[in-house]
Amino acid sequence: MSIFCQDRDLLSSEPVIFIGGGFVGQELTSGSDGAISSATFTSAGSNFTSAGVTAGMVLCTYTDSPSEGSAMEVVSVDSATQLTVSVLRADADGDAVAPPAGTGLNFYIRTFAAQIAGISATLAEKLRQAVEVAGISSADFADSQQLRMTTATGSLSAIFVARADNATEQDANWVKAEHYRKQFARQQLQLRLAVDADGDGEAEQTRTLGNISLRRL
Repeated sequence: MSIFCQDRDLLSSEPVIFIGGGFVGQELTSGSDGAISSATFTSAGSNFTSAGVTAGMVLCTYTDSPSEGSAMEVVSVDSATQLTVSVLRADADGDAVAPPAGTGLNFYIRTFAAQIAGISATLAEKLRQAVEVAGISSADFADSQQLRMTTATGSLSAIFVARADNATEQDANWVKAEHYRKQFARQQLQLRLAVDADGDGEAEQTRTLGNISLRRL
């Protein structure tokens, strides 16, 4: 199944889900021997490869309190003990921007891959229904900024719903969950699916997710 956004896309809108709390997120690895030099992060006691760390995830570092830490994107996994990291970039294809240097850093890497995968699957099914062409799968959908941000918004809604579990309706997490739910619904209606069936670079059909109808066969 295709995944339409990454943790870094969530970081751009809501760093709070990575820094400090974030019990919904899956923590892949953590330690207390982190070091940053230029755009290189190292931890001799870690094995980032076996932990499943990949580019696009988010590394958080702190000295005393996790809630006062810094979040940065993982640009690449260079070895079991070394990552290339960057201050959040405007363009995921841009050069890494070195975070402040440091040694003896506490750190952890969390991912919201489960929420992202769920929203990606939902959108993939809606896109499949929109084209109504046999053989179309999520792997056929080209990446776009619009699709990434729609997926990110839906993921954030799911994350804040989970964070608000057992909270009062005035809780800030519920407020954010509702905000992102409405934004997700609006962004879906703005998605346009261009179908280039013969691969000539020209779209023969353009569909909107606002026009989908389900048919009982």
